[in-house]
Amino acid sequence: MSDLRYWLWLAQSGVSPRIARRCLRSVGSARELFLAQPADLRGVEGLRDADLRALKNKDISEAEAIEERCRKMGVGILCLQDADYPDRLRSIEDPPPVIYIKGKLPPVDDRLCIGVVGTRKASAYGKDTASRIAAELTEKGGVVVTGLAEGIDSAAAKGALEARGTVIAVLGTGVDVVYPAWNTQLQEAVERTGTLVSEYPPGSTATRYSFPRRNRIISGLSLGVTVVEAPARSGALITAAHAQEQGRDVFVVPGAVDDPGFQGSNALIRDGAQLIRSGADILEEYGFRYPDLLRKAARIGAESGEKPTKEAIDKDESVDYSSLSEQLESLTEPELKAVEVLAGGACYKDELIRQSGLSAQSAMAALTMLLLKGYVREENGRYRLLVRFQ
Repeated sequence: MSDLRYWLWLAQSGVSPRIARRCLRSVGSARELFLAQPADLRGVEGLRDADLRALKNKDISEAEAIEERCRKMGVGILCLQDADYPDRLRSIEDPPPVIYIKGKLPPVDDRLCIGVVGTRKASAYGKDTASRIAAELTEKGGVVVTGLAEGIDSAAAKGALEARGTVIAVLGTGVDVVYPAWNTQLQEAVERTGTLVSEYPPGSTATRYSFPRRNRIISGLSLGVTVVEAPARSGALITAAHAQEQGRDVFVVPGAVDDPGFQGSNALIRDGAQLIRSGADILEEYGFRYPDLLRKAARIGAESGEKPTKEAIDKDESVDYSSLSEQLESLTEPELKAVEVLAGGACYKDELIRQSGLSAQSAMAALTMLLLKGYVREENGRYRLLVRFQ
């Protein structure tokens, strides 16, 4: 039997990640834990009778079903023993025994990964600031780690994608489940150019506990966490607490002292978190660790003359056509080639690649940005232009 199934069994056992980690340290591996008897686990700190009962259940069928489902769906699985499992996440006290991956996970341990989080009920100022900071980070080679929740998280992901940056989205559902449902376009865009990560198997829906639990993974994958806007009771404060527990940096965007939406943010600053105003403030903290990466990214950006676009992603789809003439300068050459092909009518991805002469990677990158800008819509696998030349 594949060792992966033992890891899946452990992840689905109901034993908390923290206790699972302690049990693994005691016996050595998921396979040995599967074969262990209660007497073998004596002395494991915090182990409860409920945990022992869960570990006595040796039914592996659910693990086998998850493994098969992931294989059919093309969902990657990483367990704690795998070399590709990020060391940064593995180092926390309660890492998930298994993480599910959709997209391409960047080399987290070698990258400047910064969490960007905040309230779902964000102000326009908060969302604009999150988007700007995420763009500034990714323009210089950083990776934005966020949760894709409504408000600050989604704004940060959009800002990073519009700057052609990389996003790692940590979900409180399975990687095949979109929550909130209207975020389908954004989640698909992250999957195309970055990564969706979850400790929950495909098909898992949201629960009241799943989102608070995933916050430790956001901070665990990050060198530091940026809180953009957080009221007194906010999940972002949970993420900040995890970051502090894990030895990560905590950065905070300040707000007006009498603004309830920033009450939690301002309290973090009062308690010692670092006040920041921009992505540059964060980059300054890590320039000594990533000088070559940051200089290279800055040089490439200067040579190309590219600037992040500021077009809104969530355009009103009731307006199918708008003038493109004023936006042409914001499009890259691959995006223009894709637009030229789509101007002749809706087509499938393979048709667009053939007609445009673009590589598959360039074509998908161009389509992703055009989808985000609201210039293109995907319908049953075909891409249709929503704009026209005037």
